Amino acid sequence: MTVSVRVLVVDDEPLTAASHAQYVERSPGFEVVATAVSGRTAVQAVQAARRAGRPVDLVLLDVNLPDLSGLDVARALRARGEAVDLLVITAHRDVATVRQAASLGVVGYLIKPFTYTVFEEKLTAYRRWRALLGRGGHVDQAEVDRAFAALGESARPPAPKGLATPTLAAVTELVRAGGWLSAGEVAERSDLSRVTARRYLEHLVDRGFASRRPRYGTPGRPELEYGWTAEENGN
Repeated sequence: MTVSVRVLVVDDEPLTAASHAQYVERSPGFEVVATAVSGRTAVQAVQAARRAGRPVDLVLLDVNLPDLSGLDVARALRARGEAVDLLVITAHRDVATVRQAASLGVVGYLIKPFTYTVFEEKLTAYRRWRALLGRGGHVDQAEVDRAFAALGESARPPAPKGLATPTLAAVTELVRAGGWLSAGEVAERSDLSRVTARRYLEHLVDRGFASRRPRYGTPGRPELEYGWTAEENGN
């Protein structure tokens, strides 16, 4: 029987905490054990779970909390010897916050807002990391490298059969950086045919990374244009 990763969701907004909890429950191999809307209750929840013999494995940790910052929560847990893993989920994009989080040994940093697809990929990467380093004993350099590479995997969508990974990466970056673009515009900028460009764009739409809409104001039928949405939706 597969053991689920036990998750504590910490966010000062109850609706956001509930939304993240739903995301966790949708992700295979994970279960929510509790939610907390303050730093002190988060620390207490981790300690109570450990004392009960069912420790929390992963904390989804917001930075903005009403009593302590999420980084202070991380420091408090480390000071108490709690070995729980921490995935920071925050709207903070400043380098200082990212560096402080990294110094506390977090296993990931997810910037709000985001889609479920991006969220689930973070959890999948974490699950691979646990599989590589969760058995105890000793590891060699190659195993350590694979474990840390798993945590650092990009949320960029993988290429399915028939699509080339380098081309998908190039189209993805164009859409992310270029606002709303038509298949023709992507084709011109990436040296692809319009039909080929549309295939890659439709793949991004299917995966939830991009959306399409009609572009009005041009002669004839409205042309479809595509925009990046993976960082514009979600909580």
